Amino acid sequence: MAIKNKAINYRLPLCYEMSSAEVQQIKGVLAQLQRGDLVSDEQFDACLNAFTKRHTATHYTPCDVALEAAQFLCAEVGPGHRILDVGSGVGKFCLMGAALMEDVHFFGIEQRSALCTMADELADQSGLNNVSFLCGNAMNINFKDYTGFYLYNPFYEHLEPFSAIDETIDLDEEYYHIYCGYVRKQLQGMPKGTRVVTYFGGGEEIPLNYDLVKQLFHNDLKCWERR
Repeated sequence: MAIKNKAINYRLPLCYEMSSAEVQQIKGVLAQLQRGDLVSDEQFDACLNAFTKRHTATHYTPCDVALEAAQFLCAEVGPGHRILDVGSGVGKFCLMGAALMEDVHFFGIEQRSALCTMADELADQSGLNNVSFLCGNAMNINFKDYTGFYLYNPFYEHLEPFSAIDETIDLDEEYYHIYCGYVRKQLQGMPKGTRVVTYFGGGEEIPLNYDLVKQLFHNDLKCWERR
């Protein structure tokens, strides 16, 4: 079954420009992280525009979860490693990870152009040089270009369309199984020691050759390693 996206009705200008207050806020939040200080979800939300801020409670990784996930993914890696967030939204996980781990490059892949626009602007204003965002479909990504992976239940909206952020992509239960199957096959071929973190979801993307090594946050955050 071929997967096709609808024509996108942009909710943000293609070249969205943050206000001076939002710019100062994202710089301050990331500087706190780099100093080793904790930040709150409310602090990060203050960097976002009204449209993207509406979805923070259900679609963006909480700050404490992002920190745990990034630390697990980067614990056994060194300079030159590349972490991929599948369904990266406004880039919250990637930005926080990049602020914490300056020797690791964080990439996000996201289908919704409005969210990519917001993520690009946050990255541009952050001053970080180890975070990048790609606008497109995860099935066009070769996972062997990366060394670790983060998945915040990225395909769930195909099972429960009411949970979707907007109507800019086609939703279908069959797509859920296609996407999960693609990710599972890609992860299966990764080398021993590859680490994956999933947040929520049933683990359908995880192949049988991965071990569950840690669970946190009421077992919603699961840390996996390829054996």
